Amino acid sequence: MKFIISIAGLGGFLYGVDFGVIAAAEPYMKAMGVYTDAQISHIVGAVLLGGLVSSITAGWLSNFFGRKKMIVASAAMFLIAIPVVSLSLDSYFFLYAGRVLQGMSAGYMAVVMPMYLTETLPPAIRGRGTGVFQFCLGLGLVVAAGAGCLVATRYGASDTADAAGRVAAWGANFWWTMLPVAVLFLGSLWLPESPVWLEGRKEDKGLKTKDKGEASTILRPMSSVVCPPSAQPDSLLQRRYVIPFLLACLVLTFNKTTGMSSFTSYLVTILHSAGFEGIFANWGQLAVKLTNMLVTLAAAALVDRKGRTWLLKVGTGGMTIGLAAIGSVFLAIERFGVQANNFTGLLTLFSFFFMQVFYALGPGLCVWLVLSELMPHRIRANGMAIALFMNQLVAWGLASWFRPWVAAWGWSSMFFFFAVNGVLYFVTVLFIPETKGKSLDELEHLFEEKSQTAQPLARKTTEPES
Repeated sequence: MKFIISIAGLGGFLYGVDFGVIAAAEPYMKAMGVYTDAQISHIVGAVLLGGLVSSITAGWLSNFFGRKKMIVASAAMFLIAIPVVSLSLDSYFFLYAGRVLQGMSAGYMAVVMPMYLTETLPPAIRGRGTGVFQFCLGLGLVVAAGAGCLVATRYGASDTADAAGRVAAWGANFWWTMLPVAVLFLGSLWLPESPVWLEGRKEDKGLKTKDKGEASTILRPMSSVVCPPSAQPDSLLQRRYVIPFLLACLVLTFNKTTGMSSFTSYLVTILHSAGFEGIFANWGQLAVKLTNMLVTLAAAALVDRKGRTWLLKVGTGGMTIGLAAIGSVFLAIERFGVQANNFTGLLTLFSFFFMQVFYALGPGLCVWLVLSELMPHRIRANGMAIALFMNQLVAWGLASWFRPWVAAWGWSSMFFFFAVNGVLYFVTVLFIPETKGKSLDELEHLFEEKSQTAQPLARKTTEPES
């Protein structure tokens, strides 16, 4: 199990690097003056477009080929994308294509790795195991931000480096990622396949993992819920699946409409706009992402004790307050004539700290865990893929039009929009049942019982009175 969790951690690291590396590189692309604001937004959002493409096919591919092969394929795609992006700063087509390939890699990892962990780890450590994935995602963001600081120190910040330095800094922000991704690729070749997937395929290899006892423990309670060999995944529209499917879709959608993936990609630029100059914005970005990683570590220790929904409620509430605070600082700058300086930059940075603490405590850690636990086995692959498709569609739209929106309406309007969605996110969480400590079999029957009790009630209310 330690090996599985270690590779899952590398998968989370890849996902974090994929989204974090552009925040340090994007200001150099902007400073080059080669592309318009709309083109830059589209290049930044291309990762999310790639996620859209992968989410459409992730469910079917992971059911057909298995979870392990899709993890291997995801790492291989990232390895191919790195040189394409690094060498294509002056070619919009190849740069865009490389970013899409990066996004496809991250999209497959986001669907398959949490699903793999849910189906492979025993219930007692499932929360902590998935917490490692999220912690390493945060670690990837931190390392990408730290690398960006080193690159800015070496070649100069985007607003001070010369043309040659900006090109070199762009490539340096991507080349270093080759090493961890290569380690992930090689390590994933040794992963055991998901015992649940193997049982569904009626292959006795389900017990041929590196720890047969733990695999047997997982398979035993799953005997009533895994798909028989000839069975196709059930329809998502069946009554017993509608509620968990809709909840999963709403949670993943609001996880993006609160803006995390958008301002993660533009954090250096945002801190510049708030008043920080030069490399100070890069260090501010590093501090925010380091906060995210450390709080995620604490949340991973709490998730199997306090529960998923408690953390989600606290997290979405605090995150919304932080987003409103950031919007208020920019409102003062844009509408009330306050001069952007180091003080307003610090206010914005502290608001980001506050927001990031609560995001990491709740939505950042729990969203992938709740998603994989809410989805019954017979719809898990396709259901998670569709939910992630909606997640990536919203994120792609926001990231692709982020700069044009800000140019037209200002930073404050964007952050107040995120805060409103935070309120809606909090309300949605109130309807999510607690999944802490429950086996997959218990979770499977949870919504079946709800649908069975709802049906007699519905018939009773429609009977004519005598």
